[in-house]
Amino acid sequence: MNSTTPVPPRPMGCVSRVFVWTMIVLIPLFTVAIGLYFVADGLSGRATLATGPVGTFTATEKSCGGRGGCHLEGTFTSDDGTISRQGVDLRDAAHVGSGDPLPSPIDGVRLDADARRPAAYTPDYSWGWAVVKGAGFAVLGPVMAVGLAVGTMRYQARARAAHGRAR
Repeated sequence: MNSTTPVPPRPMGCVSRVFVWTMIVLIPLFTVAIGLYFVADGLSGRATLATGPVGTFTATEKSCGGRGGCHLEGTFTSDDGTISRQGVDLRDAAHVGSGDPLPSPIDGVRLDADARRPAAYTPDYSWGWAVVKGAGFAVLGPVMAVGLAVGTMRYQARARAAHGRAR
């Protein structure tokens, strides 16, 4: 061989084949599950904004992640005083930073009491973005898996041809 001829690929071993094909199966499963979670959250927010009880959210706790955005948890009290829930997550379009103080009580919030963990949605909650993000995850994973499968099969075919092993 001269120096410009590419080195033929080596056939994949058993462990490599099992690992690659396991990832090809698991990637779409995980991404579709994550996508469905986001879609369900967005649609739940949409339904809550239309029919949930209106009240005030008072933040009692703030937990901040590594990216600077914080998640608020607190108490929801309905405007008529019949519903009071603690440990409610706030779903909001507003950004609260790690150095910011807890916000003052927020009026006009709607409660989703049917969720496993109660959530309150502000009127500016962007449920559409959650649905789009979820659909993107649900589509991206299977597309990636198809690309990996095609690439792996082409690699294996080239390796078998280069080493004289036909299937």
